[in-house]
Amino acid sequence: MKDVVVTVSGFAGSNPALHVTPDKDKEWTSFRVASTRRYVNDDGEWTDGRTLWFTVKAWRAAAQNVVRSVRKGDPVVVTGRLEVDEWTGPDGQERVSLVIAASAVGIDATRGRVEFSRLVHHGRPADDPFAVVPPDEGGEARPDAPLPDGGLDGVPDLDGTGRRELVTA
Repeated sequence: MKDVVVTVSGFAGSNPALHVTPDKDKEWTSFRVASTRRYVNDDGEWTDGRTLWFTVKAWRAAAQNVVRSVRKGDPVVVTGRLEVDEWTGPDGQERVSLVIAASAVGIDATRGRVEFSRLVHHGRPADDPFAVVPPDEGGEARPDAPLPDGGLDGVPDLDGTGRRELVTA
C-alpha cells in the first residue's frame, strides 16, 4: 500500500509535548491540530464545516524545533504521512485517531507575521543527505546575492531574474 501524504492547515489545539523513546535514543513530540473547512452556503454566506482533529508527531531535531516554535492557538501548516492510531479507551470502547507523521511543520504566515531563525549545523554527517550545510567562513550570504544554479530548493532560475520562477510577461 502506498503512503498517503497530506497537507493540513489549521490551528494548534495543544502545546507540543516532548517525549523520549523508552530506550532514550530518540526524541519526539506530539500536538493536536484542528482544521475546519469553510465554504459558501446556498445563501452565499461563509459557513464553517466540520472540524477535523489530527495528532501531529515529529521526530528528532524536528521535535525540538516544533516544541520551541509552536504554541496552542498558532495557525500551522503540517505536511506528512497520514496514519491511524487505534486503541481501547478507559470505558472499554475502541477508539481511532488520525495521526500525521510530520515531514514539515510551519507557522502559517498568511495569518500572521513569522520570524525565522535558521539552525547552523557544524559538519554534515555522511549518512544524512538532508543535513544542513553551514555557510562559508565569510558568514551568511547577502540577501541580494544570486542563488546557486538550481536555487536553494532545486528550482532553477529559468529566465535570469533571480526569482526562481519563469516570468513570461
